[in-house]
Formats: sequence, structure tokens, C-alpha cells
Amino acid sequence: MKKKLFAIIITTIIVSCNEKAPKKENSEKTEIAVQKNEQPEKSILETEKPSSEWGYMKVDVENFPVTEETSFDTYDESYRENHPDGRVYTKLKKEQIQKLGLQDWLKNGTDISVNYELPYSENFRTFVFTFQDGEMELKTFMVTFDKKFKKIDELQIAYDEIAESWMWTKSAISKNKIEVKDYNESSGETEITTTIYKLDENGRFVKLSKNEPKME
Repeated sequence: MKKKLFAIIITTIIVSCNEKAPKKENSEKTEIAVQKNEQPEKSILETEKPSSEWGYMKVDVENFPVTEETSFDTYDESYRENHPDGRVYTKLKKEQIQKLGLQDWLKNGTDISVNYELPYSENFRTFVFTFQDGEMELKTFMVTFDKKFKKIDELQIAYDEIAESWMWTKSAISKNKIEVKDYNESSGETEITTTIYKLDENGRFVKLSKNEPKME
């Protein structure tokens, strides 16, 4: 009788242990699965962080060729209201301007706007900005940045003034060259000076040629 009782007890203990073992294994599998599910969420947040930091630089990309001739007439808010399909000028906040390294424009400048991006290279970013320098001058620059938005170089590609309305600048922009034309009517005739630049592989502007002023 005692032997039978002892055998029953041993059998009960073995069955009980076998039932508990899978639960522990299932618990471990569940914990591992939860950890795996948590990993992607963390990496997604890390990849979104830079884009949210520079979200204000998400502007239209203009395809080549591009004519840049921003003036007081086209930059005026009333003109833009009447031409909703025209170019968009997104005004930047002071802290955004400083992060981009463009704070020198604020010495006399106001209403700094980012206009569009140009698809020059995968190694750097190229944007066009416009700002009013004092009350009488409007300047437009092409600026290059590295992938972390550290400024590399800049080039003035458009200009307008309303003090005498004698001088202005406009540019023809293509993948291989940037043709900048400076106009001057102070002599009573239209004098044009053409300077040609290119962007090198490091995002720097290189002057290729400059002609003698010509009368139109």
C-alpha cells in the first residue's frame, strides 16, 4: 500500500513540473516578442527627429532650367495674393535663420524667406532665399548646405532696388552653369554685365567668366 501511495505522489510531482515548464517558456517568448516590437518604434522616432528639426526647409523643388528675377513687384504680398499660382516665399523666424547661419543678413535685413530648392547634388543641399535689405533693396541668394544644414557657400542671383530703379540683377540657372546678369541704367542706357558660375562637387561657387559691360 505504501509503495502504491509513493508511486502516485512521484507521478503527481512529475506531471505538475511538466505543466509549469511550458508556461515559463511561453512567458519568455512573450517577453522577447514585446522587446522586438519595441525596437522599431524607437528607431522610427530617431529617424524622424532630424526631419522635424528642419521641417521648415521642406519647400518646392524647382527643376532646371530656372529663371530667377525676384523683384519688389513680385515679392509684394498683394501681388502674391493676386497670383496664387506664383512662387511661394516662406518667411523664416529669427531662430531658424540663426540655425542656418544666415544671421548676417539680419543686420539691415527683414522678412527673410526660403523660396525653393534646386536638385544639384546628393552630397549637399541648395536653396534660394530672398530678403529685404533696408527699405530700398531686395536681394536673392543661392545658398548651399551640407546634409546637416551647415552653410557651405552663397551667391547673389537676383537684385532689385527702388531708390533710383537704375539697377537690377537676374539669373538663368541650369545644371551646368549659373548665368548672372547685372543691369545698370545710371548712364541713361542699359549696361549689362554677365558673369558665369558653376557649382563644384563640394557645393562651392566657382566663377568661370565675366564679360565687359555691354550696352543693350
